[in-house]
Amino acid sequence: MHIKEMRGLKIRGRVVAQQSMKELTSLKIGGQAYLYVVPEDLEDLKTVISFCKDSGLSFLVIGNGSKLLIRDEGFKGVVVKLGSSFTRIKMENKGDGITVGAGLSLSTLIDFASEKELSGLELLVGIPGTVGGAIARNASAFGQDLGQRVIWVRALDNSTGDFTVRKEDILFGYRTSVFMDKKDWIITEVKLALPAGRKEEIISRLREARDKKMRSQPISLPSAGCVFKNPPSCSAGLLIQRAGCSGMRIGDAQVSTHHANFIVNKGNAAARDVIRLIDMVRERVKASSGITLEPELEII
Repeated sequence: MHIKEMRGLKIRGRVVAQQSMKELTSLKIGGQAYLYVVPEDLEDLKTVISFCKDSGLSFLVIGNGSKLLIRDEGFKGVVVKLGSSFTRIKMENKGDGITVGAGLSLSTLIDFASEKELSGLELLVGIPGTVGGAIARNASAFGQDLGQRVIWVRALDNSTGDFTVRKEDILFGYRTSVFMDKKDWIITEVKLALPAGRKEEIISRLREARDKKMRSQPISLPSAGCVFKNPPSCSAGLLIQRAGCSGMRIGDAQVSTHHANFIVNKGNAAARDVIRLIDMVRERVKASSGITLEPELEII
């Protein structure tokens, strides 16, 4: 009944029943979503959220699925991915900031900024998520995080209320923000302050950061990026390596030998394999160092 009703709704975007989540996550793992919806614009999004609320269905908003593990049983609700009108960039005068749609990929934003000689994002190059996901998790690399550049964020709640959250209320921290707790708040747009810079210097920083990541991270196999947050005292990857977990494997899920804080999909890994591997790594690190690693990978 829900599928029939949803297909009958007047939305401009796509509606897909029983969508495989393997196609929508960077790990290439996961069962089916009951419904997959790509709302084209804000009115579409409000319609979808109202439908979920009225039908008693859970919803999950995803970006590029780069920090997400969907269980093998799938998601018995509505998976929402923001459509094309949420990928726009608006810039008036240099120095006044730029407004960016939450569905835009972070890599596209970084390319745009470098072309316009705007700095402050270079060290985030190579992070595969969308702007919305990067805001929610306060994406960071080499001491630079996206939250440093935020002026405000526009969001929608499950009552379809559209509101603005100022930077001081977003509570940015290490790989977190208020949006990690407020799961019913959907980021739609963000305004960023990006200072002017020299194009040659921006390109140089981009190239250096990209080269570092290519040397240190496994990029030839599907992964979800770093699985665990770094504890205050040490890098999670080093703790995992010291605990003898590098190369540890369950099915086609393997702790990367290139970077121990990555779990890669060697072919046809199941979510249960990844979850067992996460548990084993945490146990071994706890036994060897006394430190309990905190996952940053979200398991649905």
